[in-house]
Amino acid sequence: MIKETLTSPNNNAFNTFLPLRTKDKHYKFCWDTVLGYFVHILYGKSLITGNVDDFKKLCKQRFSTKLDESEFWYVLEKMYFEKENFFEISPELLIFKALKNEVDTNSRKLGDMYVGLLNGLRLESSSINDLNFIEREIKSEFDSFYVSGKTKASQKTEPAYLPFLSELFKKDLDFLNKRPHYLLSNFNSVIRLYGFLYISQMALNIKNWASGAPTSKPCFFIVDNEKASDERSQVKNFGYSQLHEYLEYLFPYLFMNEAIQVKGEVKPLWQLFESISEIDVTKLNQFGHNFVEDRMQRKWYNIEQRWLDSSDKKEVLNQLLSLSHAQFDNKKGRLTEYNDTVVKGTLGNILDPFIQRRGRAGQVLTFNQDYIVLLTNLAIGERERLRFHEIIKEFEARGVYFDKQSQQSLIGFYERMGNVERMSDSGDAVYVRKTV
Repeated sequence: MIKETLTSPNNNAFNTFLPLRTKDKHYKFCWDTVLGYFVHILYGKSLITGNVDDFKKLCKQRFSTKLDESEFWYVLEKMYFEKENFFEISPELLIFKALKNEVDTNSRKLGDMYVGLLNGLRLESSSINDLNFIEREIKSEFDSFYVSGKTKASQKTEPAYLPFLSELFKKDLDFLNKRPHYLLSNFNSVIRLYGFLYISQMALNIKNWASGAPTSKPCFFIVDNEKASDERSQVKNFGYSQLHEYLEYLFPYLFMNEAIQVKGEVKPLWQLFESISEIDVTKLNQFGHNFVEDRMQRKWYNIEQRWLDSSDKKEVLNQLLSLSHAQFDNKKGRLTEYNDTVVKGTLGNILDPFIQRRGRAGQVLTFNQDYIVLLTNLAIGERERLRFHEIIKEFEARGVYFDKQSQQSLIGFYERMGNVERMSDSGDAVYVRKTV
């Protein structure tokens, strides 16, 4: 919803959809804290007020009424608490990685990105079917003390910027929650994977706001043991270089998107465009004049900028976004270094597990074998197996694309793992089984 009164912001900050800010220090995250913060939202648990030692005391009291020999507690303490093995009992206990009032701002902002991707999802308590008696008691003590709803966990109310990816994220988390031990061993990888998918797909969709809801855009990877070469046109043209190019539009576009909308009611850019009325167009034209004048006075442009009044809402919004981006353009603007920090910080601290430098080929997007196994299991989901071409479709739905050469490498990898079934000699019916 467009603000009733539009004024030019004094700075270019924003707080919705992505944790993008303009100083190097803003990209120093604690991934354990991010995970604990995310768990507190995902399961609707209160952020922990006490530390692990406090929880250990509660468990000791619980077992004192159930153990015939009190000395046995020290055996349990060594088994589950000495090396923090209690984290392996249930995903929900990962909340101890984020203590109340100790979640740093950077980690909270990054965690909020994942909360926005959840789009309101709350999971029920994870399964206890595979837990032994002792582990069930520890989990019960956790549930009784850190019960859901004791303090209502905050939820972001902004709509999903990428509805297609949000739905897949929720589906994948539901699948993983039914397999808590697999989730525990892969939770960090799930977070890193979806961090990449969310940012990369938002970048590739950011300029396509006039076309309606975002869709999965081609983003090509190679398997990490493959060779990269210039002859692979899809990898070269729609891989790292394309992503790097589009990342520079995220900060200026999302800033402008938030600057003209009512606080607390910020819609994605594509939804904003759909909602603009004739009255809004008039206000946005005046705002455009004011914005140019303000930025010229601040000398944030290198060249003379002008605003051209228009009755076409697409043209008006396009001008605003272009003027916002021009502040950071190395030819038109004086704020280039700030957006460069955003791009560099995002690539080096959030997207980095999927980027490698390959000699003369430069930077490429890669998937290692662990991530391939994880993504394959998510793609197959509750089914026992899928045809290989269906696996590829599931990958692409999430924003992961492989050219024909990489697809052959994937088949070879699956065959070495022993989870491939060939139903004919032609290779047309290749089935892949999940590993969990």
